[in-house]
Amino acid sequence: MRKYFTAILFCTLIYQIGYSQNNSSNQTNAKSKAAKQTCFELFPSGLNFMPLKAGIDEARMGLLYYTATTNMKVDIGNSVDVFGFNFPESKSKITVGAEFMAYAYVTSYLAYRLQIDAVDGFFGGNVVYSKSLNNGRFVTRFRYIHSSAHLVDGHWDNSTDEWLDNQLPEAYGNNYGELLFAREEYLGISFLRYYAGLSMSTGKKTGERNLKRFLYKGGFEYSIPNLLGKVFDKDESIFVAVNFDVRGIPEYIVNQNYLLGIKFGDWQGKGLVFYASYYNGGDVFNQYFNYRVSRFGIGFMFDFI
Repeated sequence: MRKYFTAILFCTLIYQIGYSQNNSSNQTNAKSKAAKQTCFELFPSGLNFMPLKAGIDEARMGLLYYTATTNMKVDIGNSVDVFGFNFPESKSKITVGAEFMAYAYVTSYLAYRLQIDAVDGFFGGNVVYSKSLNNGRFVTRFRYIHSSAHLVDGHWDNSTDEWLDNQLPEAYGNNYGELLFAREEYLGISFLRYYAGLSMSTGKKTGERNLKRFLYKGGFEYSIPNLLGKVFDKDESIFVAVNFDVRGIPEYIVNQNYLLGIKFGDWQGKGLVFYASYYNGGDVFNQYFNYRVSRFGIGFMFDFI
């Protein structure tokens, strides 16, 4: 009887060991398969990093009306994450994206026609790394952008066949890499994002004048949701955004941009933004790089994801 019992016990142990190993192997394979399924993602939903609200060279769609002059700034642009890598164990993500944008200086809009005086165009790509933390995220964004600036037909006087104000077009071009560090925090019901970074030009020039290669920037965004209640079951957020950058045009000066507004839609998602802004510093239109301006405006823009 003891022999039979020993044989049965031995067979049971062998079966249990084999089952455990097989089960462990299956779990490992399942985890490995799940990891493979979640690691790479083509055209991920949303944006890993939302464009800075008060940043000048950010992809956006919208219009800003300057109340003192009745001129306008029209933004046309988009940013998309093309592919990404998710790392669930470290709660981190890397995305690679593309962005194309332009903004135009509108000096007249009579007779159903926008009179475009100047245009700045930008295109390039970005790599964004984000890591989830207990109350928010840490984000790093690297961009490489080509930009150029142009005077167009709105700056031409047909009656005299001359450029207005003796301002002639200058060949302006810039390729720059930008590295930005940001921290996003949920503070109870409110949200705070603050950031700092720098960019280095690989060939910034206008006419015969070389501009400073380095630009430094920093700022923050603070929003509070649903102070006025939801709209059509969608969130709304009151926000303030501030951006500072220090650029050499050719001497270093501080440019300041302040926004106060309201967004309809999730703060980190798609929505419509209405805002008031005040800008002081070098003209954002690079054909007028050597002009210092102070402008107040009201406008709107769409957040896309």
